Amino acid sequence: MSTITASSGRTWLAWQLSRYFPPPLLPVVTGAAVSWRMTQPDHRGLLWGLGGSGAWALLSAALAVTGRRLGWWPSSVSSQRRPRLMLLTASVLAAAAVWLVCERLGAPPPLLAAGRTAVLLVALVLACTCFSNISLHTNAAAASITLMTVWVDAGWAVLYLLVAAIAWSRLHLRAHTPAQVLLGAVLGTVVCMAMPHLSR
Repeated sequence: MSTITASSGRTWLAWQLSRYFPPPLLPVVTGAAVSWRMTQPDHRGLLWGLGGSGAWALLSAALAVTGRRLGWWPSSVSSQRRPRLMLLTASVLAAAAVWLVCERLGAPPPLLAAGRTAVLLVALVLACTCFSNISLHTNAAAASITLMTVWVDAGWAVLYLLVAAIAWSRLHLRAHTPAQVLLGAVLGTVVCMAMPHLSR
């Protein structure tokens, strides 16, 4: 009886982690924080970060919901390869469109450089999806915590524990294999650690 209860409790926790840390959430918060830090003392960076990352997340979500309603894919977050490739392609296009709009509106050059890295990361996730069902949850979490650690404060590295918890949740729910979770975490971490060099 206690084993069943413990197992149910772990499953509940795994669902909560997956539900409350979906792929777009942490990148939007991180985008705002990193943009604010990169443009100090000019606090308009916070607005650029929220506007850019928030617009990308909303546009991607709108495309996902619209596609589901039109019958292009079975759900807004699909694990099937073809629908997932279509969703990620839409996300790459949304990220590129937001970057172009921010450039036209005169966003600060460091933020535009950071935006290019974000587009690159989403494109790499799309490329990886061609041969593996990469974990978007762990990719987004690892990328976000890496950016916070590199650009805001090294103390944020403690939140890699959250990345580990999210990775565990995806494994516990059998949404991904260990290799898919690891690929997501490594890709997000490596690309975002390289961002200072890519942003030059």
